[in-house]
Amino acid sequence: MKLHRVMSVLVSSLILAATFSAYAQNAGDSVSELEDLVDVRGRDGETELQQRGYQYRWAESADDAVYSYWTQASTGQCITVRTEQGRYVSLVYTGGTADCDRGDPPTVSNTSPPALQDMVGARAGQAEAELQRRGYSYRRNERISNASVASFWIEGNSGRCVEIVTADGRYEDIYYVDWHHCEN
Repeated sequence: MKLHRVMSVLVSSLILAATFSAYAQNAGDSVSELEDLVDVRGRDGETELQQRGYQYRWAESADDAVYSYWTQASTGQCITVRTEQGRYVSLVYTGGTADCDRGDPPTVSNTSPPALQDMVGARAGQAEAELQRRGYSYRRNERISNASVASFWIEGNSGRCVEIVTADGRYEDIYYVDWHHCEN
């Protein structure tokens, strides 16, 4: 009976130590179990992070990089993923959950940015100057079909990625999409 209690205390201590070591990561330390994602394309890495139990929180762009913040569902630990030229460069622990909670909540794809609702139907060539005037930064184009093109823009005040579908020279659809679409 006494041996059972000692073993029980020992096992409990080991479980607590393992739990606290997960929270003892220092800000800026690489996330060792995610090192295999360095140099992976952003959209592939996003899928892999979700499969490994991470939840996307928000993203911001600075210079030539995109910083996305993710929370590990089982521990609540926050990580930062730095993406450059469409590929993951680093995955590191942040200083705590405050970094993941600091940004806007994840946007729902396929919702229209309120500031651009009046642009649906606008002529594409003339509308680009208006987008820039409203604080949007062009990122890239992608051909969808022979008749339509998607352009991707960063919304200046939020850092969100916006997709604009142009067909027959006019803006047909405008909506928020996941941040990785705005990677070059």
